[in-house]
Amino acid sequence: MADVTINAGVDGLTENRDALHGPYWTSPSVGYVVFQVASNAIEIEKTADSGAAWTIQDATGNPASINNRSMAVWWDQETPGNSGTLIHIAWVETTSNEVHYIAFDTSDNTYGTDRTIDALTISGTSSDSDVGITVSKSGRVYVCARGDFEQDTENTDHSMRSSSDGFATNNESELSPYSSAEEVVKLFPGADADENDISAVVYVSVGLSLEFWKFDASANTWGATTIDNDSSYTVTSTEARLYKIIADAAVQLSDEHIIVAWWSDLDTSTGDLRCADIDQATPTVTAKTNIDTNTDDSAQVALLINQQNNDWYAAYLGSDAGDETWGVTVVCYFKKSDDGGSTWSAEQTYGVQLDDLRAVSLGRTVGDAGGRVMPVWFNDDLEDILVNDGNDIEIAAASVGGVGIRNPMAGPMTLRTPMGVS
Repeated sequence: MADVTINAGVDGLTENRDALHGPYWTSPSVGYVVFQVASNAIEIEKTADSGAAWTIQDATGNPASINNRSMAVWWDQETPGNSGTLIHIAWVETTSNEVHYIAFDTSDNTYGTDRTIDALTISGTSSDSDVGITVSKSGRVYVCARGDFEQDTENTDHSMRSSSDGFATNNESELSPYSSAEEVVKLFPGADADENDISAVVYVSVGLSLEFWKFDASANTWGATTIDNDSSYTVTSTEARLYKIIADAAVQLSDEHIIVAWWSDLDTSTGDLRCADIDQATPTVTAKTNIDTNTDDSAQVALLINQQNNDWYAAYLGSDAGDETWGVTVVCYFKKSDDGGSTWSAEQTYGVQLDDLRAVSLGRTVGDAGGRVMPVWFNDDLEDILVNDGNDIEIAAASVGGVGIRNPMAGPMTLRTPMGVS
């Protein structure tokens, strides 16, 4: 089946800036992708026909020419118990040395107000900033941001802010998760009794470790638990910043566990694509079966959980056969686990394009409204974002009671009823 171009003029440093997110699905046919275009503006494109065509949304309301250096996105329905319609976006802007926030409402396809929530010292280079965003179970929005990896003064070079009203009037300072250890941070809602609590999956470039952190909102403290501290890591701190999706994670809504996947190394024959299940309450990190083992010429990872039956999907770039060339000629692939990471399916070829693909996103969640397993990827030299129209997997709405598989070899779409879905 054919690859479909969503946009042919995206930012040339998309992989550096973590500037590709989604698709976020409101039905099996309607989804949204968030990214940064070449003019440094944030853009959202929508499909209403399962990925065959994409259209720009609210072009007059989007944040224009922001000179974005990092961005992060959170979809309301990634948070347990949240059935909201907002896509929350945060970014670091080097023109004004500010951290910004905006929400896009999928109910009417419009942006809210662009709000400045903090000011930081920023070096002006794309690899020197980071930002994370989540919505807690209480509905509070948290944004953490780092302007400059070379400096570590809280509230000058890095900070965390929270708000109960989308930063309209409420903007509170919290303890930042950043320090001189040069962290890359992804935020998630917490699972404790205090619904203002949050958590984070943190790549620490100094010391080369992957960690799970919990934030106690009432005490304003962070606590850390190691996920992986493998001495075979050879990824430099610069590479960790440039390729921010060396790790991805998603919330499993049924038990509020965090599922995380990460590469043990970048583009080496001993690199593993590893996986773990994190029980936030304890916290307890349970290692699962590797998605790939000893795989060269493969990198990047994106996760998605079918919340209807807890199937996990992992997309990545470069075959597990190790017969492609990372950074030059790779294809987008994915694998599935239907038993909580104990086993993974054979590699499924998703895209047709063989080129210097550098970033991939999968949207992290599909709930009862249904959606699709549809990785989107970034082509570096062409500066395009693409999907494949035909090799995706339809996840039907829960009321339909089945998962539709779009199988290009079988002709018309077929339906199956997976275990755990009635």
